[in-house]
Amino acid sequence: MNNNKNCFDFLRMFFAIDILLAHLGELSQNKNLHFLLDYTNAIIGIKGFFVISGFLVAKSYINTPSLRKYFVKRVKRIVPAYIFVLLLSVLILAFFGKYSVIDYFTDINVYKYLGWNSVFLNFMHPCLPGIFENNLICAVNGALWTLKVEEGFYIALPFIFYFIKKVKKPFVVLITLYFLSLLYWFLMDDYFNMPLLAKQLPGYLAYFVVGIFLYLNLKFVLDNNKTLLLLAISTLLISNYLDLNLSVFYPAVFGTLVIAAAYSFPFLNNLGKFGDFTYGLYIYHFPIIQLFRQYNLFERYNPFLMAIYVILITFLFAAFSWFYIEKRFLDRFKTHN
Repeated sequence: MNNNKNCFDFLRMFFAIDILLAHLGELSQNKNLHFLLDYTNAIIGIKGFFVISGFLVAKSYINTPSLRKYFVKRVKRIVPAYIFVLLLSVLILAFFGKYSVIDYFTDINVYKYLGWNSVFLNFMHPCLPGIFENNLICAVNGALWTLKVEEGFYIALPFIFYFIKKVKKPFVVLITLYFLSLLYWFLMDDYFNMPLLAKQLPGYLAYFVVGIFLYLNLKFVLDNNKTLLLLAISTLLISNYLDLNLSVFYPAVFGTLVIAAAYSFPFLNNLGKFGDFTYGLYIYHFPIIQLFRQYNLFERYNPFLMAIYVILITFLFAAFSWFYIEKRFLDRFKTHN
């Protein structure tokens, strides 16, 4: 089986839409849209992204001739569109808050928002003055927290491969990181009751590590992808039916499901030929939902129609982001490197 033929583009789109709909069901605060939370789960979508990231970034690292080029690739994939959405949000939302434009731009909190978010520390200053104050939360873009975790993974990856090369036993290094990650999660979430810290880089490293492990064993995955897929699905279904706690093994089982699925549905392989709108969907949907909620549009009008408008507007921004920002930076890299 050709390891370049896969449906990662579809899976990323699936997870992005899952997150979008989950946030729509929650942030709209509309009882008619609350049913979306019965069928979507933003955290599962995020975990899926981290597994795929571990797999594809490991591939990129191994196939990139220098560390400098590896980091240039990673920066160009994430940072340009990220900085653009920060600046665009600050500029556009100036016209939708309770303050005048002059009062808004002379408020130090605008620049605190830009400063902290520019270095990926979104939790330090998630809100803008006079914006979304009566919403469920005032955060302009609560989805961005995962990007500092993602950037942390990118930085950690060369060190992971350094230890793999040093120890010469990839499984030992990766299984150690896997269990340390889970230990960190359980300590922060269950013992210290600090969920905000639990979901930072070490807490989700287990999913990224599973992606790395499966890439390093890609031949086995390709030779047994249908079996692995069935085993993963049956394990999750049985554990759910019997109400078993899969906490320790869940990242491994879920990660296996995601990567095996990527090579099991060839009819989904060509979704990315029109463009990769996944990142744009992820970074734009949150403020759009928040803006609709601020003006109570989900209550004043048909909530399902408003939900469709949110999705369409998000797709338009995602397409713009891909063709005019993301793709241009990626193409520039290919040209000059």
